[in-house]
Amino acid sequence: MSGHATRQATPPMLTLGTKLSYAVGNVGLQMLIAAMGFLLMIFYTDVALVPPAVAGAALLVGKVWDTINDPLFGWVTDRTRSRWGRHRVYLIYGAIPLAVVAAAVWMVPPGLSPVAAFLWIAITYTLFDTLMTLVQLPYQAMAANLTRDYDERTSLTAFASLGALIGFFAGSVLMPVLVRAAPDARTGYALAGACFGLAAGMAVAVVAWRVHEPVADEAAAPADPAPAWDSVRRTLLGTLRNRPFLLLVSAAGLVRLGLTLVQGALAYFVIYQLQGTQGDLPRLMAILLGVVGVSLFAWKRVVDRWEKNRAYILGLVFSAVGLVMLYWIQPGQQGMLAAVLALIGIGMGAHWIVPYAMVPDTIDHGHMLAGERTTGMYYGLYGLVDKIARTVATVVVAAVLDWTHYVPNVAQTELALQGIRTMTGLLPALCLAFAIPLLMAYPITRARHGEIRRSVGDVRDSQFAS
Repeated sequence: MSGHATRQATPPMLTLGTKLSYAVGNVGLQMLIAAMGFLLMIFYTDVALVPPAVAGAALLVGKVWDTINDPLFGWVTDRTRSRWGRHRVYLIYGAIPLAVVAAAVWMVPPGLSPVAAFLWIAITYTLFDTLMTLVQLPYQAMAANLTRDYDERTSLTAFASLGALIGFFAGSVLMPVLVRAAPDARTGYALAGACFGLAAGMAVAVVAWRVHEPVADEAAAPADPAPAWDSVRRTLLGTLRNRPFLLLVSAAGLVRLGLTLVQGALAYFVIYQLQGTQGDLPRLMAILLGVVGVSLFAWKRVVDRWEKNRAYILGLVFSAVGLVMLYWIQPGQQGMLAAVLALIGIGMGAHWIVPYAMVPDTIDHGHMLAGERTTGMYYGLYGLVDKIARTVATVVVAAVLDWTHYVPNVAQTELALQGIRTMTGLLPALCLAFAIPLLMAYPITRARHGEIRRSVGDVRDSQFAS
């Protein structure tokens, strides 16, 4: 349905330079996320030779800290006052430390005992995760305040998603190429990790340099005289009363769980089920991400004409069908795998753009309910759910490999292959199917968003510096 007749007067639009500069940040951040999602576990098990259970348990340590740091850092950014803005200041000071710890994750010393390997992975990954939160959360929160227009948010998200796609391509496709170019895999991962860390730090610095938050956003920051813990608790409870946000974050968390299962298991699927090599991964990932990239602005046009939740549901249906088909692919069927990945990619295009355009709308709804705009807390909770889903998926992949007696670098048993197929196809499809009813219940339409903006007196956007 259209709903264009219910729109308000068009507010000032973001410049192309601002949208492109903002998108650069996603290039660097998603490089790190993709590389770790697709290759970190297989690096630990097949290159660093860390037992899967040890690697999975060590990664879990960082995610336990995540149960605190995402909402806590969100609350802190909501109350930050600086001459560089509420969110931009974290990008300025976080770029270099993030680059350093991102590189350290891929530098596991050889010959470590299981205990030493556990400690190394737990410490380096926890440091990385902390700095990633301190940078990524403010970066995402900036988007909600750069524009308040329902459709302009989708446009900004489309550019940001294009940047994310480029970064995702680099992390999943270029990293294996860099690794193979080195004398050995361990050296290759260390050098590629250093290059990716440097690139991510530079990308974050570009956003800090080129994208400035609206001056009016400073005045909208909540000023809470209550003690810190009481303020955190009150803000958190207020956020959890926002029903549209809870529906969206629950659905997006299920989708993230499913897609991270695919990321974590796909390398095992290609090498052991398809009986290919690591050299096949870049080509297959190029197909998947190429389709996602082509579909991004097509999905933007769909969202301009439909409601956002309906477009998201349609994308999930495409991906779920493809994931079910993935389970039945047999050894040597690389053409069939490429076709199925293309179908999955069409659906993934919706996930790359739509939920990130929906989060700011739920923040506006929360502003109407609570009378204050707590952008950081919303993105903190969204990031928390996202990272919990990633963690659960990583632990599931490690656990299934362990339960099915996976042995690296040899032909696998039928039990191990069945586990790999299930993690790559059926389980992710089930996660996406469970998200659909939640999105069907999501209540914020284009017309409803117009009512929300009028209720909080937000009838026009503030100007910004670019």
